[in-house]
Parts: sequence; structure tokens; C-alpha cells
Amino acid sequence: MFDHAYGSYMKHAYPADELMPLSCRGRVRGMEPSRGDVDDALGKFSLTLIDTLDTLVVLNKLDEFEDAVRKVVLDVRLDNDVVVSVFETNIRVLGGLLGGHIMADMLKAQSVRLQWYKGELLHLARDLGYRLLPAFNTTSGLPYPRVNLRYGVLSPNSRTGTELDTCTACAGTMILEFAALSRLTQETVFEDTARRALDVLWEKRQKGNDLVGTVINIHNGDWVRRDSGVGAGIDSYYEYLMKAYILLGDDTYLERFNAHYVAIMKYISQPPLLLNVHMHNPTISIRSWMDSLLAFFPGLQVLRGDLKPAIETHEMLYQVTKQHKFLPEAFTSDFAVYWAQHPLRPEFAESTYFLYKATRDPYYLQVGKSIVESLNEYARVACGFAAVQDVRTGRHEDRMDSFFLAEMFKYLYLLFSEKRDLPLDIDDYIFTTEAHLLPLSLATARPPCPRNMTVQEIFTRSCPSTQTLFPNNPTFTRTIRDAHKQLLQPGAERLPARARTVLSLPPQQEASPLGLFSLKFITELVDPPAGEQPGISPLAVQVISPPFFGRVVLTAGPAQFGMDLTKQEHGVGSLVLSEPYQACAAISNWKEVQGKMALAQRGECMFATKARNLQEAGASGVIFIDNAEGSCSEEMVLFQMVGDGSTGNIVIPLVFLFQKEGQVLLDALSQHRNVDVLLATKPMFLGEGKRNQTVVGWETSDSPTSVVKHSEQGFCPLPYCKGSACTVL
Repeated sequence: MFDHAYGSYMKHAYPADELMPLSCRGRVRGMEPSRGDVDDALGKFSLTLIDTLDTLVVLNKLDEFEDAVRKVVLDVRLDNDVVVSVFETNIRVLGGLLGGHIMADMLKAQSVRLQWYKGELLHLARDLGYRLLPAFNTTSGLPYPRVNLRYGVLSPNSRTGTELDTCTACAGTMILEFAALSRLTQETVFEDTARRALDVLWEKRQKGNDLVGTVINIHNGDWVRRDSGVGAGIDSYYEYLMKAYILLGDDTYLERFNAHYVAIMKYISQPPLLLNVHMHNPTISIRSWMDSLLAFFPGLQVLRGDLKPAIETHEMLYQVTKQHKFLPEAFTSDFAVYWAQHPLRPEFAESTYFLYKATRDPYYLQVGKSIVESLNEYARVACGFAAVQDVRTGRHEDRMDSFFLAEMFKYLYLLFSEKRDLPLDIDDYIFTTEAHLLPLSLATARPPCPRNMTVQEIFTRSCPSTQTLFPNNPTFTRTIRDAHKQLLQPGAERLPARARTVLSLPPQQEASPLGLFSLKFITELVDPPAGEQPGISPLAVQVISPPFFGRVVLTAGPAQFGMDLTKQEHGVGSLVLSEPYQACAAISNWKEVQGKMALAQRGECMFATKARNLQEAGASGVIFIDNAEGSCSEEMVLFQMVGDGSTGNIVIPLVFLFQKEGQVLLDALSQHRNVDVLLATKPMFLGEGKRNQTVVGWETSDSPTSVVKHSEQGFCPLPYCKGSACTVL
């Protein structure tokens, strides 16, 4: 499998940063349509090759490794006028160069390969480290999220430096690579800089409960997003505190991790679930879905020795994976798909490896086997492996991220291999968040500050002995798993009673002759404060121009940014199709868009990027339409669009429609010259037409269904997801 993926990259893509496995060509930034922030990982530095270096050694491909090192040394240049993500460049490129250097040095010392090697990868890593350092020139010490590799941050030519905030993980996932660089070069500036950023995050935690938020202002240290969890936006901050202690031997990192871990287990962990809470009021779960990045957390719990919750959460993730073939990018606390993409993320395989390493339970080999089979059956294509755009349909995306080669194959190979199969002792290394290997011997390169430890602290630092805990006794893990195996079975009690509040239409509407189905929203896992509506409050898109006159009302999802339609009276405008339709690049039909309500398709870049482009083009608002064929609000869980941490300048109204609801607007626009819509929290009833219409769901529960309207003349604009005799428009 690795040969197929790596061979396809080298044949069809190198020296490009990534492979496009459906197109069988390389992805070069600036030559393909922009995907927004996703492209910030690309720096014209042969990303996939660098990210794969130490994987080649782990898989015993030593000839290919030596050839790859030569290519990096001869071909890769870092002085590129390109703006890159500080976080992604650190973990993928700096980490990849360091891992490659360590492997090259090891093989040279063993007289196995690379007798010509003189530390060239370390020299490149040092060069890159100095190119990342300008990002930390802020009043707080927290880094800017992006840096120009040639011009830094604040230069007139840098095209960056205006950002106000960054994610917690983005600022807190530097210490392993920067400390390793310092200890290998004897230049302390890198480790000291990363340490200062961690100090700021620790100081800014909520001191009453030791939780941190997701997004923080890099200038004044104020929290911008106060949701606290273990998934996207925070994940590797916790990981790096624990691993910094393991790698560097500094007790401070472990003390901080332990404080955070106690808070996580008290407030966020609801076994087997891990649900975000408000950092200032952690008794309230603020969302009812989980993202796939939290799948790393059971592996981190194994490192800490807390195996029971690790086994529970991993089993829940495995059950979700079995249902959908892959772990969806996000899924609800009721295990339905929330975001359907799967970009071949390795976190679930990572946790599977660590659990097998800790327990030696062959069950986890079977889990690994299922991962291998799904990848081969549903992701393998002629030129590599393709990300899955929608786990429900199996539709592919023309994307194979570098982390697939850096992490997925490394963890799977290590899962199935024995120590004798490896050219190195894997226990002598710590994995970075990108699975690059850093040697534990780095701890001796710079002695930690001495301090006294209590007996309790010494116990906290002791590693669990697997032979003591599980002397060839897999029944321990099986007993824990069995309690969660039935989570997805029909009729199973999936969640605690307090976690299963559902908002439905009254029974008489469920049995409506129109064929409508109950509208259900999964609400938060605790009772909401008095007076608050549980779950996500849906919005309405109402077509108010002739011949519709307000009779078509569609359920829409809200955004966490842009105009707050619950406070503004409404957003109204004439529809126009954005060009390009996905709005990830400059809007070419900006003259037509000015003052209009733009329609744009989901995908390829973040909602915030699309919104900025359309707002700059003069749009009065944006309606995003799902790119998953056949999706509709009757069958999907409504979600809230999130920003990218820098959305304060977006002021226009934004809503989201699933594909079938969006198609109603597209069909209307194709048949009528002018189509005017109103965006609001509930529909307006226009003139005498109210006598002849029924807007199902609104008058009785203030909760719109996916549809509409049925007049005395039999008008029915939207076919229901599960079948209807009505025709569109």
C-alpha cells in the first residue's frame, strides 16, 4: 500500500507538494484553484517527500530513503515568496527534516548507508526554523498563524501579519520540534521561543477549572472562542505538554498536563464521549457533535496510563468507523454523520497502535485490519489513495495529504510488525503529532531545572507495567469494550438519558398527508439554561418574489460569524450565482454580485474564505449550498458554520442549505429572471396569501422543516427527501 501511494507521488507529482490522485498530477500552489486555508500547508518545498522521510526508514526502505535525502538536499529551497501556516510547516516540514536527519545520522553511524551525509537536512531545518521565528514577534509571544517564507510577517511584501488570533493548538504545538532543533544545533532561541508561547497559554487558562479555549488573540491574550475540548483547535496542545515532559524531562510540562487532564476528565469526558464545554461554565456542553481529530486522545491516554477511558472512547470510534467505513470528519453524539468528509486522517490508527502496544490484545490487530481493508476497498485509486468527500456515498476528493504517508502507514506498519522487523528500537523515540521520530536522548542535551518531587509526584510520573496490569489477560480490555459494542444497534440505549433530548414536531404533523417527517435536533448533553432554545436554532430562507410570494420556506443552518440574524430584522436580496461557484478565489462576476444575495457551493475552502471573497465583491449576503448530492434537512443534522478565527470583519448574513433545499433556489433562478429571498429567524406572512398557505412547523413549534408550503391550489415546490407526489416548482 505504501509503495502504491509513495510511488504514485514520486511518479506523478514530485517535486510538487502533494499528489492529486484522481488527476494523476501534482498540486502546485497557484496553479490549481485555491482551497483557502487548506493550501497554507503548501510552500513549494516538496512537502510530501519531506514528510515521508522517516517513514521510509521505519518501513526498511533504505535505498529509497537515501535517494529521497539526496533529492531534498539538492532540490528543496526554502526561500520561497509564499505564505504558509506556521503550525503545518512546523509539524510537517521542520519535523520531517529533523526526523530525516536523525534517521540519516543513525544509518551513517551504523555504516549502513549515507556515508556522504554531513548534516544537510539539519542545516535546512535550522534555515526553516529562522524563517518561522518572525511569526513570534507579537506583544504576547503567541505566534501569528501565517508567515511568508521569504519576507517574514511585517514586511510590506509579506502579504500577512494582519491576523489577530490563532488557535490554541497552533500556538502550543511547537515545543517538540523547536526544542529538538535547539538541542541538535545548540542554539537555544527556538526552544525558548516555543516555551514562552506555552507559558502564555498556561497563564491564560481559566484558573478556576484549568480549561483553555480554542482561539486566542495573539496580541492581548484574550480568548476569542471559549469552547473547550480535545479535538480540532486544541488537540495537540495537550499532546505536546505530555510529550515535552517525556522528551525533555522538564517536570513543568507534566504538571501542566496533569492539571489540564484532571479538568478534561471532570468536564469534557462523558465516556465514551468527549464533548466540548464552555471554558468559563464547563457544566454546559456547548455542542452535540465531535470531530475526528479527537481520535488521537485515546493514544495520549495510553501514554499517561489511563487505559479504561482510552478503551471506551476508542471502541466508540471503532463502532462509528464500522458503520460509515471511515471516521467522518465530524459526527453527532448520536453517531450520525455531521461532516461527511474523510481526508484519510491517521488519528484512529494512531490510537489503535498505542492500545495494542499497551495491552497486546489481538483485538486491536483486527481493528487495524479493518482500517487496511477500508483503505484498499474505498480509497485506493489508480494513482494513489484519494480522500473521501462523502462517507455516505463514497465519492472521492482529488486529494492525498502528506500526513497520509507520514503517519497512516507508519502506525499501521508498526501495529503489525515485530521489533525484529525494524531497523531501529522504536521505544527509543517519541512521536511528534505528525508521527516524526525524535530520540529520547535529547533530554540529556540540556539538563532540566532540578527540583524536589514528592512521593505522590513520583507515582504520577511512573509508567504502567503492561505485564503487571495485563499479564496475557485480554479479558480486562474486552470487559470494558463490550459495554460499548451495542452503541449503534437499533434500539440500543446509546447515551445517558440526559444526553438524548430531541426536539420533534407534534405527532399530528409527523402523520401529515404531505408526507413530512419529524424534524429532530440533537441537543446539548446537559439541560440548557432557562429560557434558552435547545440545540441549533434553524433559520429560514423565504422566496418572496413572484410567483412565490413567500410561499416557499426552506430550513437553513446558521453561522457563528457574519450578521446575527437573531438580532437584525432580516437579510433580503436578489439571488445571483457566484462565479466561481465555490467562491474560493476572487469573484469574476463581481459586477453582477454587487448588492445581491450570492449562491455559493460548499467545498474546496473554508466558509469564511468564501464569505470574505463575496463580501469584498459587494454581495449583500451569502447562501451556501451543500456539495453532497441528495443531502437534505429531513435526513441530516443541521449544523452551524464555524469561522477560521479571523472573521470579525465579515458582517453580511450567511446561511447554509443542504443540497435538495439549495436545488429549489437554483431551479427557481434558472426559470425566473429575478428571485428575491429573505433570510430570517422565521418566515414573514405576506398579505392575503396567508389564508391559502400552510408553512409546516413554524406556527406550532417555531422550527422549520425542510419545506414548505401546500396551498389550496396544490402548489408544492420541494420534493421531500423520502418521496413525494409533488414536483419541483
